[in-house]
Amino acid sequence: MNRDFEVRQLLRAFRNGILSEAAFEDEMTRLEHESAEPGQTPIPVFEVGGRTYRSEREAVLSFLDELHAAQMDAAIGFAKWSSVCRTRGLRTGLAIAAERNAYHTRVIQHRVRELGGSLRSVTTEEGNRLSQVLANSEISDFEKLSALAALIQEPRQAIAPLLAFASALRSDVETKQALRLFAEDELSTASWMRDVLAAMTESAQPQAGESPER
Repeated sequence: MNRDFEVRQLLRAFRNGILSEAAFEDEMTRLEHESAEPGQTPIPVFEVGGRTYRSEREAVLSFLDELHAAQMDAAIGFAKWSSVCRTRGLRTGLAIAAERNAYHTRVIQHRVRELGGSLRSVTTEEGNRLSQVLANSEISDFEKLSALAALIQEPRQAIAPLLAFASALRSDVETKQALRLFAEDELSTASWMRDVLAAMTESAQPQAGESPER
């Protein structure tokens, strides 16, 4: 029987209440083991990022749950910052970044439903605190950018966990490609913010021949 057809049948049975979550997970694990190449010993567990899961599906659902919370935090934070931003150009960029992250959350929600799972994480306490800082009009845009740049440091290192998890996926091609595209968006946003910070820092420096104001 075609594996994709079996997965669809299992999802339908799970959503209709015929299969419990535990039974559904067991059947998905069985399919993953059966999909191993001839002569290849089936791997009883899925390991990624120092964690061990019963199956690839379980790992994906856990990862997407955490990622959904992070993307929600970013969408809210950037939107709030954009509403109080006083720097031309930066405000528009923040609005675009917020929309990107919000779109990511919608894609994650759709993918989790396709896998027959549910999201448990919405926003985080850390994200809520960050949103309060970004929404504070008493804190300058330069200070906010500097703080985020210090937090993110090297943009490519920031997206490394996304790419590492995507590379580890063996059968879930849909999630693999989504994560790769998410990483490109995150890299674009982080790099842009560092460029804006560099430009603001340079413009704040005294020009040659000028003395700093006292």
